Amino acid sequence: MFVAAAALWTGAPAPDAGPRILTVRSRGLLFTDNQAGVSGVDAGYSIPAGRRVLWLFGDVFLQHPTDPDRRWVGGLSNAALVAPLGRGPEPLRRGRFVTDRATGLAVEVIPHAPGEGVGTRLWPLGGWHDAARGRLYVYWSRIRTTGSGPLDFRLEGHGLAEADAADLERIRFRRLPAPDGGELWWPASGPVFGAAVAEDRAAGWLYVLGVRERAGAKEALLARVRPAQIADRSAYAYYAGPPVAPRWSPSPDEAAPVEGLGGFSEASLSWNDYLGGWLATHSVGIEERVRLCLAASPWGPYRSIGEIGARHQAFANAFCYAGKEHPHMAKEGGRVVYVTYVDSNRYWLHLLEVTLAR
Repeated sequence: MFVAAAALWTGAPAPDAGPRILTVRSRGLLFTDNQAGVSGVDAGYSIPAGRRVLWLFGDVFLQHPTDPDRRWVGGLSNAALVAPLGRGPEPLRRGRFVTDRATGLAVEVIPHAPGEGVGTRLWPLGGWHDAARGRLYVYWSRIRTTGSGPLDFRLEGHGLAEADAADLERIRFRRLPAPDGGELWWPASGPVFGAAVAEDRAAGWLYVLGVRERAGAKEALLARVRPAQIADRSAYAYYAGPPVAPRWSPSPDEAAPVEGLGGFSEASLSWNDYLGGWLATHSVGIEERVRLCLAASPWGPYRSIGEIGARHQAFANAFCYAGKEHPHMAKEGGRVVYVTYVDSNRYWLHLLEVTLAR
């Protein structure tokens, strides 16, 4: 399910003591060997659900899986793959895309509504599994295309979708209504949330990373909600600063920037036992870098513990994005973590094995 690659490291460890990146090893491209016609994906969020993991992708390319000419079939706004839960990359070899039983091709798991054309894209974001109720939740973004180029689109807002987790191979998400009767919980005219989800079981909160764009820069924001109330938009509270004595507001318009984070649309957030803190991982814009940041609290302040070179093919005219960690894959209590990113030329998830030091 993935192409093996050699070890690499693109920068020296920080000379001072403290948490840092020690080594990086490329583990190659993920899910390229499939029979579902999938010939390219991006995003690459993952949600553990019991003994399995649901991987979610945006803007999926399809080719005929058995035709020698590999004819173009079309594209999907999103798709999903189910893999066994396990540490490291080995379980991913047994991953299988969610498919149409009649055609064998990958299908959208956040389906288009009647009347929505190809100019409307539904991209999956962070998500969470409610094991007690057997439900899966995923935040999603509604995108309107404005041209044919890779950056020719406009964000319209974010929402939340829900699905029955009993049969992941047939999973379909239902978009939940917003308080105004529409489907966008957070319109793009203000801050949007769902870039990453992290559960603090000890404190009984779900933390949801958000983004607000100001003067061309993307600020990181944070919301929290009780797990049992994830589907209730009115139950969310928004970090309003400061980190030493955080205030939580019922209004997203009062959200304050999370110190030390920013510059991303997609990310991951997780508690790392080895480092003893909250690890946020994200691409630095669309540059060839993925940054790892650490904080004592989900609301920061964060400090960078290092950056990874996220390279594309040699001499290719491409950009890199969608960097994030997949904490369910971590080994040795979080000393070894696994990070993916996408480059626009190869258009597959590239997996990196990152060893940390403290």
